[in-house]
Amino acid sequence: MISGKKIVLILLSGFLILPLSAQVNLTKDSTASKEESYKFLFAEGLRLKNRGQANQAMALFQQCIELKPESPAPFYELGLQFLQEKEYATAEGYARNAWKRDNRNEWYGILLCEALMAQGKFEPCAEVFAELQKSYPDKLEFVTSEIEVLQQAGMQKEALKKLSRTSRHPSLDRWKALKEFEIQSALGKRDKGAAVLEKWLKKYPSDVKVRGHLAESYVAAGKKDQALKHYQWLVKENPDNPAVNFSYGNFLFKQGNKEAARESFLKGFRSTEVNPAIKIAIITEFLKAGQEEEPDPAVIEMIKVVYETDQGNPEVDAMYANYLYTIEKLDEAEPIYRRITRSDPGNYLSWQNLLFILNEREKIEEIAAVADSALIFFPMQSLFHLFKGIGAIGLKDYETAKKALKKGMAIPGQAPEITQQFYLSLSEAAYRTGDKEEAYRNFDQLLALDPDNTIVLNNYSYYLSLDGEQLDKALDMIKRCIEHEKDNPTYLDTYAWVLFKRGEYSKALEVMEKVMSLTIDHSGEVLEHYGDILFKNGHEDKAVEMWKQASKQEDVSDSIDDKIINGLK
Repeated sequence: MISGKKIVLILLSGFLILPLSAQVNLTKDSTASKEESYKFLFAEGLRLKNRGQANQAMALFQQCIELKPESPAPFYELGLQFLQEKEYATAEGYARNAWKRDNRNEWYGILLCEALMAQGKFEPCAEVFAELQKSYPDKLEFVTSEIEVLQQAGMQKEALKKLSRTSRHPSLDRWKALKEFEIQSALGKRDKGAAVLEKWLKKYPSDVKVRGHLAESYVAAGKKDQALKHYQWLVKENPDNPAVNFSYGNFLFKQGNKEAARESFLKGFRSTEVNPAIKIAIITEFLKAGQEEEPDPAVIEMIKVVYETDQGNPEVDAMYANYLYTIEKLDEAEPIYRRITRSDPGNYLSWQNLLFILNEREKIEEIAAVADSALIFFPMQSLFHLFKGIGAIGLKDYETAKKALKKGMAIPGQAPEITQQFYLSLSEAAYRTGDKEEAYRNFDQLLALDPDNTIVLNNYSYYLSLDGEQLDKALDMIKRCIEHEKDNPTYLDTYAWVLFKRGEYSKALEVMEKVMSLTIDHSGEVLEHYGDILFKNGHEDKAVEMWKQASKQEDVSDSIDDKIINGLK
């Protein structure tokens, strides 16, 4: 059985093996002539080709060549198919055979040129276009194609000669002027090229494209005054033309006149006909040129104008959302990032910033779901595994958290601070599932990496105090933590609780009083701690009052009600 993408042509005793449905009896007993067989096979080949059965069609066209090698048509059909399959050398061979048999057929010549150009063979392609001009003197596209192909071949002088010998066609006059300018510039003769365009503009002064090319040529030649003259004319006569505004703005920007450039660009930014990618590229150049730590108000205005004009475009939305994120307008940035993750899910930064926003705003329930969606598109990004773990911890799904965190930690190449966050989160998940040994081991590894990490020092100390274990170590760690942040109420609460667990009730109360003075918004856990410490210091009534306040919140122990009852006795 023959298999593979292409039909393999096998000759046995001079006969081509074809599918039964396509075979034609060509034995000497056949009553059909070669010509009739050829016509049948060729028509059948075209039918199969139109039905999308390319392999079968190609086999029949090859059979046609065997029957009638002087016919160009089957060579052409095979060349077309191989060109479509990007097998350019093979396509060239078939196209050349078709062209050799009939060099007056424009389609054969065009096919040969396409195969040649796909391989970078521009010079022989130019020869084919020259030959086509003999058969089709009125087809100007063969004239222009020959010159352009010579340019691509780097044969600028030959292209210029051909251009000068081109018969006068009024419809080609403008093209010839621009082409001569282009060729002269490529030859390093900018003045000659500019003179051609100046001459054209004397006859057609309102030609925006030609004047724009001329202005840009003068800029490249360092003739800024001549360039400015043409730019000013263009702006005066075409104040609402985005291309003119962008070109003039680019000129001003390169001259260091950023403010005037910005004004010119803004005019173009307000057009919905301009590709938003062009606008973003311009803003990017302004951002690169800026040295300020804070965003330049002028650039911010540009970003806002583009967003007002082109919002809904993922790149524009991302640029505006990133600006909002930079200035910490998270409420405004969040819905835009959500939209981008739907319209352009391959935008990594949008997923990342959305997750950071959710984390900052403590939308714990959404973090895991968003991270899961991000991992569909970025399965090897450890940050998203980290966020999935953090979200699962927030949902108290600790086994899922551990699985996600361990998977993320196994991905190589992550930043040290991300590694530390993995260990911290994994410690939390391990502790919550009762695996204190793993939790403490991770904390110790973290402190080996970063001995002054205040979060680790605080959390490790607090867990030890809850378990009533290694209280000397817990005290040492929380003291080191507070040395870095003396007025952090969370760290001071841990310090007070360690003292409490050590039986140092008076000192614990002193620290806890400071915690209460630092803020008026206290968690249930802090209020319960305060009540416990007050009770041990003999302030039963105030302790009950704190416990009652704590009981109205969620983050309290299961024994809070018993404490209140016993305290009232």
